[in-house]
Amino acid sequence: MYLTQKLPPAMLLAAFLLTACDSGPAIKDSAAPLRSVRVAEVQTERGARELRMSGITRAARRATLAFLVSGTLTERAGELGSEVRTGDVIAQLYNPSLEPAVSGGEARLRELDARLEQLRRDLQRATDLRGRGLISQEDLERVSTNLAATEAARDLAAAELDEARNRNGQSRLVAPFDGSITEVLFEIGEYVAAGQPVIRLSASDELEVAFAVPETLIDRFLPGREVELTLSFVGGQKVAGRVMRIGDSGGKAGGLFPVEIVLDAAPGLRPGLTVELVVPMASAEARFVPLAAILDPGTGRPRVFRITDGRVDPVYVSVGQLYGNRVEVSGDLAQGDRVAITGLSSLIPGQSVEILE
Repeated sequence: MYLTQKLPPAMLLAAFLLTACDSGPAIKDSAAPLRSVRVAEVQTERGARELRMSGITRAARRATLAFLVSGTLTERAGELGSEVRTGDVIAQLYNPSLEPAVSGGEARLRELDARLEQLRRDLQRATDLRGRGLISQEDLERVSTNLAATEAARDLAAAELDEARNRNGQSRLVAPFDGSITEVLFEIGEYVAAGQPVIRLSASDELEVAFAVPETLIDRFLPGREVELTLSFVGGQKVAGRVMRIGDSGGKAGGLFPVEIVLDAAPGLRPGLTVELVVPMASAEARFVPLAAILDPGTGRPRVFRITDGRVDPVYVSVGQLYGNRVEVSGDLAQGDRVAITGLSSLIPGQSVEILE
């Protein structure tokens, strides 16, 4: 005698799905409902392609200024955007040890100069006395040695005074070129350690832009070659430029090469603007499908559903550049293949479908 038990509907559905999974990837018409989908054909086009690169304009000459001594910032001649001229003092700090070091060095030097003057007179008298035989040669050499030692001490004091004056001069930041202040990093009254950036300047005479270029295109950016760029957000204005410098990729395989392009003067051109460089590529044959035909469930493996003999067949693809509502793909697709563009999330491999016109 067999006992039977009525199962809840949820358990019946789970058992049905488990049985369907065990039967294999393909689903028979009797196991899956007929789906209605709209389709589009895979298109193949051959034409010129282009690579677009964006960059930001910047001053060709830039400087980050820092004090070589520490202290408290007491003066700052400008604010963000202020214009400066070569030689202008744009910041000053106070260090209580700098001025006394200079004063002490000057006093020490005056003292040694006075001693040297006296020792030179002593040497002259000792030389005369030695000539008359009134003192020994040893006495003369003692005076001469004392003079030489004092001269050496004077040279050392002069070097120390120069160092003290240099350190005192380093309490002022001077503009190295004509330009404008692009960043202010400290306010008056704040303590600044030696070497900390305080102000950043940009020159106003020449602008440039930098791009990172793959090795397959590096031969198109030889130094001196002229290029044309577009100001992306300033009405599409065209700007001429020329390649100035090419760096290396840092020794990394497949790395990008830095390329610097100097821009010609143009109305409205200033640092911080977005520019675009278009590099024509060799013509190539590419396949396109509507963007709606791509399904990526989060696995990182995008696919399309190709319709073959009324059934859906998943085809994994690599997605390329987007052109409007179409996307370039590479994979096991051919010109004229039909792919589903609706109901992708509910399609099952091998499922029969009805194509809507």
